[in-house]
Parts: sequence; C-alpha cells; structure tokens
Amino acid sequence: MGLTDLLQWNLSLFLLILFRWGGMIMLAPVFGARGVPVMVRLGLAASLSVIVYPIIAAAKPSIPIELLPYVAVVLKEVFVGLVIGFVIYTMTAILQGAGQLIDFQMGFTMGAAIDPVYGVQSPMMGNFQMILATMLLLATNSHHYLIAAMVKSYAYIPINPSSLPSNYLYYVHLVTNVFSLAIQLAMPVFGALLVSDIGVGLLSRTVPQLNIFSIVFPVKIIFGFTILFLAIPFFGESITHLFNTNMSWVLELYQGWKQ
Repeated sequence: MGLTDLLQWNLSLFLLILFRWGGMIMLAPVFGARGVPVMVRLGLAASLSVIVYPIIAAAKPSIPIELLPYVAVVLKEVFVGLVIGFVIYTMTAILQGAGQLIDFQMGFTMGAAIDPVYGVQSPMMGNFQMILATMLLLATNSHHYLIAAMVKSYAYIPINPSSLPSNYLYYVHLVTNVFSLAIQLAMPVFGALLVSDIGVGLLSRTVPQLNIFSIVFPVKIIFGFTILFLAIPFFGESITHLFNTNMSWVLELYQGWKQ
C-alpha cells in the first residue's frame, strides 16, 4: 500500500467514525441539547473520533475505495449513530411523558413552555424533570457511560455492518417500556391529584352550594408542588434506575444487531 492509498484509507476511516459519533450526538441527551452550539457538537464528535480512531484502526476494517459503495457505508454509519442516539434519547422521552401526565393533572397543559433543552413545546414539569436529571447526570459523570456505550458499539457493530437491524419487536417493546416507565415516574403526583379530584367531586356533590371550582385549581397546584417537593429526595434513585434501564436497552440493541 502506497503513501497515497494509506492516507486515503486513514481519512476514509476517520470520516466513518466521525459520522457514527455525529449521528449519536445529534439525538442523545446532554450532547444533543439545542442550547449546545452546532460547532461545539461537531468539535465534540471530532474529538471523540480522534480518541477512538487508534482502537478502530487496529482492527483494520474493510473500507470500499469506490465512491458509491463508500457513500453507502457513510449512510450506514450515520444510521447506526442515529439508532443508538434514539435508544439513549428514550430516557428524555420518559421524563417528558411523565411531565405531560403531571401537567395534565395540575392544570398546566395549556401553559406548555418552550423546552430549553430541545427548543420545542413541552410540558413544564417535563422541563423541570429533564433539567434536574441533566444536572444529576453531569454531577455523577454519567455522560461518561454514554460515551463508553458508544465506544462499545464497535465491538458489536463494526464499521460497515453487514446488515441493518431487523428485530422490529425490540422497538415495539422499547416504546411499550417508555410509556410504562413514564406512567410509573408520574404516578406519585398523578395518583395523589387523581385522589384529590375524586374527593373534590364527592364534596361538590355533598355541598352543591359551594363554588368548588373557584378554589380547586389553586389547591391542586399547591398540592401538586407539595408532592413534587416531597418526592425530590427519591428522584435521584429514580433517575439511576432509569439510566441503568436505558443502558440495558442499548446493550440489547447491540446484541440483537450482532445476531
């Protein structure tokens, strides 16, 4: 192999690594936040690609020389990164879903704010939980595990994978688990407010003369915030369980893709 061919092979390999990391960083929590500038995300992907490059190059993966086959491999690598980023993103979806349920019970549905993390309309309680979870992940260096999980992907899904994932039942179970965990995370507040709604309904039937609707909404908001405040000491444990579950989903994705 001549010097020109060697340089071309190394540059082609680096670009393939960069595209996989770029796809993951676009969707993954913390890294893919809208508040993170594009150049910072690109620089992070490039820096991580430089660090991982010697490990991948040692395996000497097969890289096509022709343009069209190489473009096909690039698309594969972007797809791999996006799929991994999507599975990691489900942690955010769980928090947003739980926030939506809490907002519905507290009467905040009409006051959906702009999400400072992803720049779209989202529930206020979901924003609160997502920001709190992000601070916990950064404070405990859990984002290092996201990077480690991405590095581990090369052990299961090499450069230019021979096939795309075909186990669609995995994604069905993934979406089912996202809804299930979102309901479980919101249930302490959601359930308490539901019981209070039942009590208000019984009270309005018992005392029809009482204008219950003039006081029920402020009381529900205060009651909801009180339950949230009491649940904060347990929030870290919930995020730990959620993060561990998310990492197990990523491992299942790798094992299913390898097969």
